[in-house]
Amino acid sequence: MNRSLLPFVAAAMLSACGFHMRGEVVLPTGLQRVYVQIVDPFSPLKRDLDAALLRGGAKVETNPGDGVAEIVISAVSLAPVARSVGANAYVNEFSMVYHVELQINDGAGKVVIPKQVIEQSREYTFDATQAIGTTAEQDEIKKEMERDMVQTVLRKVAAAAKVDAAKS
Repeated sequence: MNRSLLPFVAAAMLSACGFHMRGEVVLPTGLQRVYVQIVDPFSPLKRDLDAALLRGGAKVETNPGDGVAEIVISAVSLAPVARSVGANAYVNEFSMVYHVELQINDGAGKVVIPKQVIEQSREYTFDATQAIGTTAEQDEIKKEMERDMVQTVLRKVAAAAKVDAAKS
């Protein structure tokens, strides 16, 4: 009997502490039409950002124009950086660093969020005895960082919309 109540008790405790799933960002009306200008239009960041904007209710435009907000991503890099080298002259620790430069303009062309740098990093170790899994581990870290970067950009877009609405 007690085991059958456990999921309900856990759910009640989580809701009581204010926990809730983040879910998709819902965009305000001022950003319902948006154009994403990015240095690499074929990057995973562009593809995933477009998909997330669509899920958030935006219409992603193929060209900038009147009444179309712009998300300008002028720099994107995702690269491993060596953090420590062992006595054998091989790298023991890496950081994967994701660097994005972002600016957001509203539909009238006014800068809502000036150009800013967003950086994320993840550390991981390299074990020469487990070298086979290293590439797969790097790929997984890159995918996770791309998902996180999309969510970060969406939160910036939502924050920009709130700032723009407060000014109006």
